[in-house]
Amino acid sequence: MSDTAATAALERSASHRAAWVARLGTAVLGLGVLLLVLRGSPLPEPLTATAPAERFSAARAREHLRFIGAGPHAIGTPRHAEVRDYLQARLRDAGAEVQLQREPVFAPAQGVPRPAATVENVVGRLRAKEGAKGTTVMVVAHYDSVPTGPGASDNGAAVASILEVARALQQGPALAGDVVVLFTDAEEQHLLGSTAFAASHPWARETGVVLNVDARGDAGPLLMFEVSPGGGWLVRRLAEEAPDVGAGSLFTAVYQRMHNATDFTALRQGGWQGLNFANVEGTQAYHTRRETVDAVSDGLLQQQGDTLLALTRRISREASVPEGEELIYFNAGPVRVHYPRAWAVPLAAFWGLLFVFAVIRARQRKQLRLWAVVREALLLVFVGFLASSLARVAWPLLRALQPAFRAVNRSETQDNARFVLAVVLLVMAVMGVVLFIRRRAPVLEVAAGGCVPWAVICVLVSIVLPGASGLFLWPLAGMVLLLLWLGGRGPEPLTPWHVPLWGLAALPLLLLLPSVLATFFTVLPLERAAVPSDLLVLGISLLAPGWVWLWGRGLPWASGGAALVGLGLLGSLAVGQRFDAEHPRPTGLLYLVDADTRTARWVTSDAVLNDWTRAYLGSGPAHEAVDALPEVKGPFWTAPAPALEDAPRGPTVDSRVEPLEGGRRKVSLRITAAHPDAAFVDVQVLPGDAVLSARLAGQQATGEALRTRNAAQGVLLRYWVPPAGGFDLELELTADGNPTVRVGEHTYAVPPSVTRGLPARPEASMSVPFGEGLDEGMRVTRTLRLEAAATPVAPGPTP
Repeated sequence: MSDTAATAALERSASHRAAWVARLGTAVLGLGVLLLVLRGSPLPEPLTATAPAERFSAARAREHLRFIGAGPHAIGTPRHAEVRDYLQARLRDAGAEVQLQREPVFAPAQGVPRPAATVENVVGRLRAKEGAKGTTVMVVAHYDSVPTGPGASDNGAAVASILEVARALQQGPALAGDVVVLFTDAEEQHLLGSTAFAASHPWARETGVVLNVDARGDAGPLLMFEVSPGGGWLVRRLAEEAPDVGAGSLFTAVYQRMHNATDFTALRQGGWQGLNFANVEGTQAYHTRRETVDAVSDGLLQQQGDTLLALTRRISREASVPEGEELIYFNAGPVRVHYPRAWAVPLAAFWGLLFVFAVIRARQRKQLRLWAVVREALLLVFVGFLASSLARVAWPLLRALQPAFRAVNRSETQDNARFVLAVVLLVMAVMGVVLFIRRRAPVLEVAAGGCVPWAVICVLVSIVLPGASGLFLWPLAGMVLLLLWLGGRGPEPLTPWHVPLWGLAALPLLLLLPSVLATFFTVLPLERAAVPSDLLVLGISLLAPGWVWLWGRGLPWASGGAALVGLGLLGSLAVGQRFDAEHPRPTGLLYLVDADTRTARWVTSDAVLNDWTRAYLGSGPAHEAVDALPEVKGPFWTAPAPALEDAPRGPTVDSRVEPLEGGRRKVSLRITAAHPDAAFVDVQVLPGDAVLSARLAGQQATGEALRTRNAAQGVLLRYWVPPAGGFDLELELTADGNPTVRVGEHTYAVPPSVTRGLPARPEASMSVPFGEGLDEGMRVTRTLRLEAAATPVAPGPTP
């Protein structure tokens, strides 16, 4: 290598003023782009109730939301029935044909406990003008809420918006294609409503486009995070009709690899093309009492409505659903970019080979050493891993410093943005120190070494996950062009005017990476902040040695300042986390009754007890596993509770045993809840290996499909809102199996007699968000054994 090869540091003899002008100009450019990207598109101005009839009005939608989100409306509750009837009435007002699909459904593949219910989907249809042959559009949102919150955002806002969209569609130009409105039931119970619709409703057998809207929080703009296979043409329509809605093929690629699901999933699998939308900010309120009507902004309602209305009108005019087209698409600041997915590998190969060419040419000119490039790459990867490890330890550190964080199941704070900023600053501080130490290394070795990890990932992602390739491809292209220029300029020292050139090369990264990081930091729990932190480290490495050019000898001072601010932010979170009426602590308490022994106990899945739960559990609660609660991982805090004078019996079980060939047996159970307001009935069969198959809600499932990896759970079924007359369960058992069956009945209310003299829940406490701990209320369990029988047994109550 030439002894005169330029180092990563800028020429010191350059004018001090020129250096500052170059650096300041680059910094202003970078900050401007960063703010533009992170600011995103503003939410639209909401229209008032006096807006033209054919327009969507957030004010009119809010009137629907006030009714829907007035309180929890979980499946089977009186409020649920009120919302169901309200939706039917409003759809009729809009001129729709309305149906109520009441259907039993069992979906064992969709969750544990294996869920079943009798769902009530509200379905409406707006007919196209006579003779029109456009595309059918189905707009979908689930109308049930969780029992622990009013569901104003999840998913009342979407339901209210769709009602207003249906009204506006009838007031506007005649429809070119039919519009189906589907309000699904029991989405919170593992998508049972959409599963029933896709399986048995005749309209589900048609073809068309589905637009599903859901929510992950109570704030933020709309994000289109999933498109059906072959839905590239829909991405183009979205860019034309709603360019302000965020979208990215990266989100679809990652989301589908995570095996998550919404109502969109069942319809997509049924052959419908479509788009899946959600707002994902404000996750602290998700599934809690804080998810109120007032927390939902008019801007979000307006964006939901404008997007659905424009897309529905546009897509319905399509004569037919176009042939499948796969696109890579992303937002580059305010611009939506899309191109065929088939280009991913060729483009990655082109820029990858161009990177190799730039390195080889520089090697031939003795501007770098290949082993030194590998050394710089490995050094950056190693230090980057250490830097992102700060994100891995930040949450455990907070939990160690502040007991309040150990009291919540979610890895969230009352100010997640402060935590994210702290992690970003700490990561940048570590990387800044290392880059400053390497400032005397040859510039091309540092620059090429920083590109190596990014280039390798770019090629791999383009092959394995092409939808995500855009994030890696274009930033690599910018830095490869910079490498080519640096390699062609000779050994002259670098002047300050190279800083703006580096800034231009960094533009693709600044346009693409920040919004992706912001989304990942928002949707992922804080304990997984290392995932976006790893991306941040790779991005910082890719831009080496530009950080040295930008900051000069001030880089270690900037890094030290960033570290101090980051630690200060974490410290302020540790000191400032407090629970009050505005920020209540999630706390759960269950009254568990064993009907066989006529005993009761208090149980909580809270990791840390507070004054309220201690008042129930006493001074010496046990910390132990509870076999009667297999759906939640223990151990639990438990203590004896007063038994009811009129001890609850729990579910009634009528049984019949029939012999089958080979000694196998069919056991028919008729299970009836004792309480008319039962939220669900659990059925657990132990050992699970004794079950060859089960039939529930008219649907058959094999024992292998029913068992879980946790043998202690056996076969665990849950029937939500069991019918008043009971439900039938058929079990096919092995010849030598004499399993135990535990049935449990859950209601959300605790009898007042057992809480007499005990404190009510304080304002600074709220129910544990649905699905994140034990369900509150009363659970009554009983156990029976299915003994072998050679002849049929007459049905009768099983003791």
